[in-house]
Amino acid sequence: MLSSTQTLPEGYIQIYEIDLAKNKWLAVLLNIAGFFIFILSFSLLGLFTNRVHPGLLSGPFSILMDLSTLGQLLGLLAAVALMLVVHELIHGFFFWVFTRSKPVFALHLAYAYAAAPGWFIPARQYLIIGVAPLVIITAIGLLLIWLAPASWVLPVILITALNIGGAAGDMLVIARLLRTSPACLANDTGDRVCFFEPARKEMWRTVRE
Repeated sequence: MLSSTQTLPEGYIQIYEIDLAKNKWLAVLLNIAGFFIFILSFSLLGLFTNRVHPGLLSGPFSILMDLSTLGQLLGLLAAVALMLVVHELIHGFFFWVFTRSKPVFALHLAYAYAAAPGWFIPARQYLIIGVAPLVIITAIGLLLIWLAPASWVLPVILITALNIGGAAGDMLVIARLLRTSPACLANDTGDRVCFFEPARKEMWRTVRE
């Protein structure tokens, strides 16, 4: 069974990369996609809320929460900051679980990341790293919407939807990862994720296509 390694095994070659530093348009497109995913998620979470709390959102669906304009802005910024920190900490925790090495964190204008630059991580482990923040934060959000006081519901919906929208980059990486073989290794430097497979496997794939 493959395990994370700091040395690329002999015979492995790079088959694909996602490079946000090099491809600025991809970063822009991911943010646009994230916005629409956020809107969709916000709406679906509202429908879920109406299921578990009939009538709670019977009025106009908004996030005003009886705050002043400045209060709304500060609340939104705080929610975004909290979501980013928790999201990346979850990535970082699972990087540590599989490498036992301290991950690196960074914040750029268009995105934030956690990474393990010196490690080649098996596809199955990297899949867990990639989906963990989306699954964990969404599950907690749904549980809080169901069980928390009514005054918490709209903030929880907002933070949960922001997290789902903010996972657009993770979704892209996961979609690509699902097309690789179990022998695939991923190297995540933060701005760039590279996928490696045994050369003979790549040759077989080329012939098949």
